[in-house]
Amino acid sequence: MNPAFGSDRQPGELVGPYQLIQLLGEGGMAEVWLAKRADGSIKREVALKLPTLWRGREDLASRFARECDILASLEHANIARLYDAGVSPDGMPYLAMEYVRGERLTDWCDAHRLGVRERLNLVLQVLDALQYAHAHQVIHRDIKPSNILVNKDGQVRLLDFGVAKLLVQDDALPLTVVYGRALTPEYASPELARGDSVEPASDVYSLGVLLYELLTGCRPYGIKAGGSAALLEQAILAAEVPKPSTNLAPHAGAARATTQDKLVRQLRGDLDAIVLKALAKARSDRYGNAAALAEDLRHYLSREPVEARPDRFTYRLSKQVQRNRTEWVLTAAAVLAAAALVYALTRPQRTVTVATTSTASQIRVAAAPAEPEKSIAVLPFVDMSEKKDQEYFSDGLSEELINRLSHSPGLKVIARTSSFQFKGRNEDARSIAGKLGVAHLLEGSVRKSGHELRVTTQLIRASDGAHLWSETYDRNLDDIFKVQDDISNRVAKALNATLAIVDRPMGQESDVEAYNLVLEGNYYKARQTKANVEKAVQLYKKAIDIRPDYALAWARLASAYLTLEQVTGTPSAEYNAKILAALDRAIRLDPNLIWAYYTRSGFEMVNWDWPAARADQEHMRALDPGNTYLLPLALGDMALASGHLTEAVEQYERLIERNPLDPFALDSIGIALCASDRLQECLQYRLKLQQLHPDLRGVNSFVGVARLLLAQLPEALDAMEKEPERDLKLAGLAAVYTAMGKRTESDAALRTLEESFASDDAYEIARIHAYRGEADAAFEWLQRSFRLHDPKILFIKTDPLLRNLRGDRRFQTLLVKLRLPD
Repeated sequence: MNPAFGSDRQPGELVGPYQLIQLLGEGGMAEVWLAKRADGSIKREVALKLPTLWRGREDLASRFARECDILASLEHANIARLYDAGVSPDGMPYLAMEYVRGERLTDWCDAHRLGVRERLNLVLQVLDALQYAHAHQVIHRDIKPSNILVNKDGQVRLLDFGVAKLLVQDDALPLTVVYGRALTPEYASPELARGDSVEPASDVYSLGVLLYELLTGCRPYGIKAGGSAALLEQAILAAEVPKPSTNLAPHAGAARATTQDKLVRQLRGDLDAIVLKALAKARSDRYGNAAALAEDLRHYLSREPVEARPDRFTYRLSKQVQRNRTEWVLTAAAVLAAAALVYALTRPQRTVTVATTSTASQIRVAAAPAEPEKSIAVLPFVDMSEKKDQEYFSDGLSEELINRLSHSPGLKVIARTSSFQFKGRNEDARSIAGKLGVAHLLEGSVRKSGHELRVTTQLIRASDGAHLWSETYDRNLDDIFKVQDDISNRVAKALNATLAIVDRPMGQESDVEAYNLVLEGNYYKARQTKANVEKAVQLYKKAIDIRPDYALAWARLASAYLTLEQVTGTPSAEYNAKILAALDRAIRLDPNLIWAYYTRSGFEMVNWDWPAARADQEHMRALDPGNTYLLPLALGDMALASGHLTEAVEQYERLIERNPLDPFALDSIGIALCASDRLQECLQYRLKLQQLHPDLRGVNSFVGVARLLLAQLPEALDAMEKEPERDLKLAGLAAVYTAMGKRTESDAALRTLEESFASDDAYEIARIHAYRGEADAAFEWLQRSFRLHDPKILFIKTDPLLRNLRGDRRFQTLLVKLRLPD
């Protein structure tokens, strides 16, 4: 190697603490070596990046320091990680990065003969990584196949942000002046070729070139590698890009597991339009960012209209037909039936029978129910009492039936918080069932007067509204448990399901009065205000006075005490002692009461006793492994706090399956998806939460944060401005203004929030300082949050707004103080 143009390093030499193994590659600015720690302290191979022109260049140290700052801020599953950085004794700066064992994206796809859809799914991984980088104000500027590797598991890694440039930074001396053009010409955007300033759309263009190559086997411009740089630049700036479907390599079809003709048909239309929009010469005509391109690719994969195509009625109609073939078959069948009927009216009657019967047969076959037959939602029973003062009892009866039916193997039962969304709403049964994803509904009414009780109930088939079973029970209140059992058994039998035998909590079976008080306590506790929860505490205590051995009453009392601590925001030793005493009593009375272990697990998490919380969750799993509400909620929260994001998402998905409308479930999965950088999915769940629960505290802020992470800044600002909660609104505005480069407005919002600081604002303020890159201030406010025992700090490990702090020793110190599990 010529030392005038590169390093004279050799395998076996030391660079700082690293020993060089072999040269992996080199470019105009740097070379990359496979290396390992010479001292053996960490047995891990790294990709060691070294500058090629470095002797006598003091500016390179600052250049690499800046790159180190960029890479350290990017923690994403599809971005190669930065492990270490430093300067060798002879003055050479270096970066130690994750060594990715894999193939170039283009080579991987061809070697595995991946089809178009599989290739697009890999591109979506790249787009997720790019969008994450753009949201952190970083542009890659050198997207090309050699910087995108695919490992043996089919996971993409985006490499080399060595020529990336912070959007908010204006260098006094441009890199193009010091180091020449920091780009690969074949994949450069027009603005990069001209030497103009760059935006996220420049990365979109480069990825458009790569997408073109992945789909066709050719690059957009017919200039061979090593051809004239002047001709290539002229083509990038002015030449028209041919449609991908018209520019296939000779064996492109075979490399994509299809024929040339079929590949042309696949590319023609939507994919042609998407690729050409990504490759538009003017930035204003291109996709504005990676998220917009990703969204259009997902629309294509879902057979939905893409934004790159003109919005014509015929186009959208064709997409609707593709997505809903069964429904369109039904429509066509209906049209044929109508035509046959008209025809029959003018012909002998015998032809009518044949035509109508045939068509009806087609309709019956096509109209198979979309939802599993063994699925049900129990709607809240209506209080029909004369004084309308028994709502708590009718709600309690509905909840008990849900609990009983949910223990039926193979029967999908929607949880209370989702089915209760339809309380008081006069909505069609088919509509409700469609929203909840079930084939059957159980509804009813309760009339209670003293100890006299009338319960009317009916099981409805959602597809046609037919009543499969109905019954009226005129009983004494003491028979309520027998009524519950009979209804559950009748429903299970009607749905051909097996009802598991579940023991009632200790003390419930033998005292209806105490049970009634617990139902009333549950009713008030669910309202979450301090006054209502305090009323619930008194009702639980009355139930315990009547039946001191009532385990569920003790567990609910502990839960109410814990809720009071959360509502008031002031944990105290007195309440902690009350919580533990009530839980210990409940578990001694009934060692199999899952609600008690769930409550104790939550208490232990809030108090950072992670081993104890995990032990209680494992006990819950042993008691009721099929539990679809308390268990996935507890396990999901533990996984999220521990940093196990894949597990957290899986648990919350279990929760969503049986609780599709529950605000807490939707919020939880949104948090986990945002932390996992699955930002589009996160946004979709948060938009659904906003639609279903527009009055939920912070819901506009939740949407705003998702849009902020996606770099959808105007939409993020709009969401934050609509947030009614003053503290969340100010915090959100401070973050969005920072991303928009409006520092004055950001400072004003943050200053107002700090001046009106309340005990539960410390964590929010810390997040904004972290996002703004103000580590010292962020840690100061995190310490306040820690001292105040703010429950929000439990999820510090995975909070995407705190990513800038994770490499700081103070962050690790705080994790130790929180005793967060690995």
